[in-house]
Amino acid sequence: MTDRSVRAPLFVDALALGQWLVERFDAAGGPLEARLAALAFALLESLTLALKQRDREARIEEADELLIRLRALLRLAEACGRLNADQYGHVLERVDAIGRQLGAWKRSLGPV
Repeated sequence: MTDRSVRAPLFVDALALGQWLVERFDAAGGPLEARLAALAFALLESLTLALKQRDREARIEEADELLIRLRALLRLAEACGRLNADQYGHVLERVDAIGRQLGAWKRSLGPV
């Protein structure tokens, strides 16, 4: 099994997260919503490039940083009432699953 096929669930999960965020916030159009969508797009782009072996280690680090930013803005979205408690719990589960997969990928690369 190739490294790329092992990482495919990470891409699928990031794609699903991006789709979920766009579907929730596309019509809202405020600055918070736009930033959440932009972070989801950037995360998907970073993971896509990492999977294609384009500056893999740097792209994985970038994806990790994007997840940190995404978590912070999701907390803000929940605090501002843009997400209810169930939506917030759901999206955090998705973000955490991506974070675990990303962490496992980073560990598999060995010490930097």
